[in-house]
Amino acid sequence: MVAGQNVDTQQNADMYCALYGEYYPDNQYFIQGAPPEMCPAHVCAMQSEFGPVTVPMVSTNSSPPIAMPVQVPPGHVVQQIVDESGTLRHVILSPQHPAGLVPLTSHNPQHYGAGPGNSTNQPQQAFYQGLPAGFPASHFHSNIPPGHPGPSPTRLGHSPPLNQVYYKDERTKRQYIKLKTKHQAKQKLDSMQKDLVNGLRRPSAKDKDMNSVGTSEDGEESSIPDEEDSVQIIADFLSSVQAPTVSELSSRSALLQWAPPAKPSEASNADSPEIDVGDLRYEVLLSDKSKEMKFKSIYSGSSLSCRIRDLRPGQEYSVCLQVHYDELQGAATDPLKFTTPPCEPDQPQPPKLHQRQKTSLQLKWSTVNDNGSHITNYILEYDEGKGGEFVEFHRGRVKQYTLHKLQPATPYQFRLAAINEIGKSAYSDAITYATCNNPPSKPPPAALVEASINSLHLQWNRRPIDDEFTLQMNDARTNYRPVYNGRETYCICSGLSNFTEYKFRLRAENDGGQSPWSDEVTYMTLPDRPREPSKPVVKGRIHAHSFKLKWEPPNYTGGAEITEYILEVNSGSGYDVVYTGNETEAVCDKLTPGTTYQLRASCISAGGRSNYSNPCTVTTDAIAPGQCAAPKLHGKPKANSITIRWCEPDYNGGAPVLEYEVELAGPPEYVRNLVHKNKETECTATNLSPGCEYAFTVRAVNRIGPGQWSDQLKVTSGAAPPDVPSPLKTACKSPFHIAVDWEEPPSNGAPIQEYKLEVSTNNSEDFHLVYQGPDNYHDVKGLNPFTTYYFRVQACNSAGCSLFSPIAAMLTPAAPPSTITTLRSESTPTSITLNWNPPADNGSDISHYNIEIGDKVIVTDGADTKYHLDNLQPETTYKIKIQAVNAIGTGSLSSTLRVATLKLPPAPPKLECIGIGHNYLKLKWGDGKNVDYTHYLIEMENTRSHEFQCVYKGTALTYKVNKLHELTTYRFKICASNDAGIGDFSDIYEFTTSIAPPAIIKQPKLVEVDQTSCVIEWMPSKNSFLDPIIFQIQVTRIKDQTFKETYKGADTKYSIENLEPGVEYSARVCPIRLTPNGELMGPYSPLLHFSTLVAEPTFQVERRVERVTFAARSATVRYSMVALQWNGSYSNDPSL
Repeated sequence: MVAGQNVDTQQNADMYCALYGEYYPDNQYFIQGAPPEMCPAHVCAMQSEFGPVTVPMVSTNSSPPIAMPVQVPPGHVVQQIVDESGTLRHVILSPQHPAGLVPLTSHNPQHYGAGPGNSTNQPQQAFYQGLPAGFPASHFHSNIPPGHPGPSPTRLGHSPPLNQVYYKDERTKRQYIKLKTKHQAKQKLDSMQKDLVNGLRRPSAKDKDMNSVGTSEDGEESSIPDEEDSVQIIADFLSSVQAPTVSELSSRSALLQWAPPAKPSEASNADSPEIDVGDLRYEVLLSDKSKEMKFKSIYSGSSLSCRIRDLRPGQEYSVCLQVHYDELQGAATDPLKFTTPPCEPDQPQPPKLHQRQKTSLQLKWSTVNDNGSHITNYILEYDEGKGGEFVEFHRGRVKQYTLHKLQPATPYQFRLAAINEIGKSAYSDAITYATCNNPPSKPPPAALVEASINSLHLQWNRRPIDDEFTLQMNDARTNYRPVYNGRETYCICSGLSNFTEYKFRLRAENDGGQSPWSDEVTYMTLPDRPREPSKPVVKGRIHAHSFKLKWEPPNYTGGAEITEYILEVNSGSGYDVVYTGNETEAVCDKLTPGTTYQLRASCISAGGRSNYSNPCTVTTDAIAPGQCAAPKLHGKPKANSITIRWCEPDYNGGAPVLEYEVELAGPPEYVRNLVHKNKETECTATNLSPGCEYAFTVRAVNRIGPGQWSDQLKVTSGAAPPDVPSPLKTACKSPFHIAVDWEEPPSNGAPIQEYKLEVSTNNSEDFHLVYQGPDNYHDVKGLNPFTTYYFRVQACNSAGCSLFSPIAAMLTPAAPPSTITTLRSESTPTSITLNWNPPADNGSDISHYNIEIGDKVIVTDGADTKYHLDNLQPETTYKIKIQAVNAIGTGSLSSTLRVATLKLPPAPPKLECIGIGHNYLKLKWGDGKNVDYTHYLIEMENTRSHEFQCVYKGTALTYKVNKLHELTTYRFKICASNDAGIGDFSDIYEFTTSIAPPAIIKQPKLVEVDQTSCVIEWMPSKNSFLDPIIFQIQVTRIKDQTFKETYKGADTKYSIENLEPGVEYSARVCPIRLTPNGELMGPYSPLLHFSTLVAEPTFQVERRVERVTFAARSATVRYSMVALQWNGSYSNDPSL
């Protein structure tokens, strides 16, 4: 159960919160209030003798001796007595059980106690009837088994009378009485925590006629402190709480409410301790009818209500309330019983299938929790096997039903609901059951999917009527035995013998029965691979091109006959098949002589191909090497030598080649001569004639002998380069043209193909080619006048080029200057400055230059390459050409240079002042538009250095000059600039700033305000002038917004009078500068909003004072609670 407030959930459901009694473990005895130094396990040794034995026990501290636990032999009892010396004596009596002792119904069934038992479950404490009332109970053991009746009273005659107590003197008696009184007070305190057993209240301490100060039998006051009376009063106060009430009750929850304990009256509890109701903690105890009034704590907190949830409908519950204050607690209230109303049953579980047939299904279901109202009917529905809506087919109180006339092999969905007098429960989850089917017919036999050496993979088809299958196998050695039983449609039979036949049959099953066996089918496992044959061996003589091999069949054929043998040979490039057949010998022919072969054999049967046998190595006999291929020319044939190369023969005859022989045939008789004999495959024939044809042949030689000669290689020797040409012949045609020719030199056996003519100007190795071709003459053009040129030539044929001819020199005559190529200019609005690089003078110094500008020709003075043209028109384009002149003549004109003069820079605009302030001047110039993006420059004269400094530069037409001084004259000048340049400055303009008003002050502060006046204060602003400042105050009502002057003076604090109470006002302050020419007002300060005070009404207070006083322990604390009430009128009495 879960409470609506914070609940301390107990882990053990059998532990109930009302158990606060003492608990004594088995065979352990504890005396309540014993000091810790007293050993609880002290054992008093005692012999098995009759009669009392006195054991003195002396306390080691100053406290009076108290009872302590003592363990005695079975059947003995202990009596504790204090003598006149303060010694606590334990009197161990005889094993005779006194009359009137009965077994205690506590934790240990061997304890005995006196008198009738109480109505609680607290363990009874054993004591002697002879001891005074309230004396600590004596504990003793007994060997009587649990449940055995107590000893007969007739056996008590051996022990002395139990009511005899011996005291030696009065002092001992007084100490005994004090000890008894203190023990009774201690028991009273402990009883406050033991007066609840399972939620029932014990009689309170008031029934025992106990006063706050106890007296002994002889009239002396006991040593009980006053605090114990206060604890008893608090316990009684906590126990005065009323039982809770149930305000809201439903089937599964209940709302409990209660009131706090009633406060004691002032007359009867003048010295009672103070208790704050808010510090109380309430504990709710709950029990139902099945718990037999065993209560369980479900809530603990300070709230005055608790909602209990998760209750069972139609169940009777009992609830108690117990109040806690710090470590103290009151007695629980009388149990309040209530019964939750019943409701519809819980949702049932789905029905279970008990039995099924082809046309019927028997269902059963379990009992459902009725929630306080007996179940009247169960409703069972199904979907008629159509998968649609559910239809009711049974209604009754029985918990099983058999549904008949169903279709075989059809699934049906079922659901269940329960009905009582309150209503119908929710339907259970739907569940599906199917009726039985007809037995399947004879199935087709299983088909073979895959066969291996030791297994067979079978497969069959599933029909809609089939559920499970049984596959049986039979071989020649055994009968049919099952190899598979299940729902799968395949089976892999493993562990079979290779190349063996097996028979199979199949049977299908369903819930209706078993089908007949299928037809028998026979399948055979595959044979195993045979093992490899023996190693092949040579049979007979080994020839150069063939030999014969034989081998033995394998010793294991895998269950099948060998159908084929395969012989493979490897000559170094991999194994190739050379024989296939069923014979165990074969001839290997078409082999290469002198070659080592590896041969291996394998066999094939129905089980597959075996591994290869161990290889056999055979080497054929060698022969002479084969024919070499025709040699090939290596490099170009030279005039006196030819180099050839060749490759090794394709077959060396089975023996390595020892050497090669080369023969050469050439003019004039073409006789073959041996020119090379070694192992190298390259040969160079020397001392040959240029341009002649030679024939080469080559053959290889091994240890058997030489091979055949190769085919001939015919090569023509190369020709020699031509001889050196004769000296050149030169003729100067002009300053720019020289004609060169030469004679053809001897060709040295090859026709001359071309000539190479080179020229240089410094007779060094820095020659460059100017002609390459078959002609023996050439005209060299594009030369420089008055320059010496050096020429040389060489002839080339197929053999190469000859050496260069002797060098020939020729000087060209002088010529007019060359054309000027680089011409530069710089222009202004009225002039152009020309610059150019001097051209080549071609052997004669330049005397001057001719400048052609339009139709005018200007002759310069001397050979200066810079000239200035002035007096030109602005924004005009001129065409300029220049030519150089020397003693030979006039050079050609340069290319046309187009140069435009610039436009004139703009004139300065008129400067105006359009705005004047005490610290700025706003200047304006121009006509309001700047289409050409003309830049303007404004300079202002520095008043200290009297130098003009730039204050603005840009394309704007206005500018504001800031940070100026008041009443000061400033001098300005302006100029304009564009792409043409910077124009002249204008005349100097003078402008003067105005006088400065006083600076604004901050918002005034409200110092004091009452109903008809207020005092405001403000801080004066900082100004740069020395003139005096006064202030003006204006005030207005916020709703009127009409300011009126209320003050004008030099003070910074002012009291505004004659205001209306409870009205909102706004005030502002304006500084005023007193100049020689009059007053100059500044800006107003920010508004100050304030409200005058409202007239206070008078009221009267009526006091009620409640005083509750409690005395707690030795100190007395008093609290006063004052409640104020008024009747609507007010007063300004400050004492209230």
